[in-house]
Amino acid sequence: MPATTAGAPAPGRARGILLPLAVILGVATVLRVGFDQYLNYDARYALLWARDIYNGVTPDYTADFAPTPHPLETWVSVLAVPFGDSADAIMIWLILLCFGLLVWLTYRVGETLFHPWVGIVTAIVVATRPALFRDALIGYQDTAFACAIVGAVLLEARRPRRGEAVLGLLILAGLMRPEGWALGGLYALWMFPACEWPRRIRLLAMACVAPLLWAAMDWAVTGDPLHSLHGTADLAEAVDRRREPEQAPFWTLQYFGYVLREPIVLGLPIGLFFAWRFRLRNAILPLVVVGVMVAVFMIGPFFGLPLIGRYVRTPSVLLALFYGLAVAGWLLLEPGRRRRCWMWVGIVVAGFSIAFIPWHVRMVDDMRTNLDQRARVYEQLRAVAQAPRVQAVVERCGDTVSAAEHRIQPHLRWWLDLPPGAASTVEAGVSPLQRVIVTPENTRAMRRFYKDQFPHPDIPTTYTSVGGGRNWSVRADADCAR
Repeated sequence: MPATTAGAPAPGRARGILLPLAVILGVATVLRVGFDQYLNYDARYALLWARDIYNGVTPDYTADFAPTPHPLETWVSVLAVPFGDSADAIMIWLILLCFGLLVWLTYRVGETLFHPWVGIVTAIVVATRPALFRDALIGYQDTAFACAIVGAVLLEARRPRRGEAVLGLLILAGLMRPEGWALGGLYALWMFPACEWPRRIRLLAMACVAPLLWAAMDWAVTGDPLHSLHGTADLAEAVDRRREPEQAPFWTLQYFGYVLREPIVLGLPIGLFFAWRFRLRNAILPLVVVGVMVAVFMIGPFFGLPLIGRYVRTPSVLLALFYGLAVAGWLLLEPGRRRRCWMWVGIVVAGFSIAFIPWHVRMVDDMRTNLDQRARVYEQLRAVAQAPRVQAVVERCGDTVSAAEHRIQPHLRWWLDLPPGAASTVEAGVSPLQRVIVTPENTRAMRRFYKDQFPHPDIPTTYTSVGGGRNWSVRADADCAR
């Protein structure tokens, strides 16, 4: 037998590296090539705050309608700041790669807890959910958060009570969303029977890292260690988001249905029954994680926090495992009549998804159209903001600008390269009108963009047009516009 080259990776190890890389890069590339992208409101603010930190100034966490600051998202965004206008593409690529990683991790969790085919079915479900990959296409950090949680589930599934490695991922998750705090604390307590007091104290200390770092950053920037809690509650009230506790049960189920869609929702009870019927102890782990995360979501309104669909994306990913069980769980059974019966159940459940494909394709097409329209609108706004004449007028008028409504405010500040506090909005009268204002034109594209919330700011007749295009208009005070 010929000897292998010293130091060369074994064929099995090479396959173990190449396959996940192929999935991660393949999924990310398909989405990058197949759909338009743009950076969402929260991610734009994270990039702005990262630029502030990079430039050595205090981030404007208290800007008009500012979203919740998520420490890890801001810190990672610092890496993209030196690339200027290419920072958008870098951040979107990072999230798309996270989505590819999420698809691979869900396969590995299904394979580890149940069967390879359960993992394959679950991964296909996750990869094809429009709500999930739309979040990735516009740069939402929830995709990276899901990777951290599902990765922690995978580590615990492979070796129960693993300890520090699992908590390490939960620390990363806790720097993106507070559900990571609850999971980290409960996991540290879960570890108690398996270790002595020195390790217990170390694990409890690790569980406190994320909330303490988050509070420290809020305190350093605003002087209020609970700024994120207060700011999120205030923003939810300002934009009239759902935040009543009695609404939580209905909207939890509604959001699960929106993410997973009809065939998956129909298959979930069957998968859950299969897990209960055959006493699958491995099913307890994902169910506990789902339960904790849903509990945090439903408790949030008691503290004034909003009910937002993105907050149940990660529990939806873990619930998809039970659709995988409904379709392929029969492979766990011994040959015989029972296995044959469950095989036919799996075929019927999979048949619902196959029959739903035409509706699914239409949903994806509608989403593609919506992404394309929004990406074009933001690209036009970028061209207007970066026009030399507009930039010259803004500089002459005091390096401040008003936005007709809050959603375009952070984008204007980024593209005009303005300092903290220099971009505000006249929406709901939260800030006074500056000497320059950017407004949408009343075109069909912009009416579709704003739907029933088209802004109508009160602009003095002394303001004159200094730039814009088909869909955007820039007006400035006549004295400084000359």
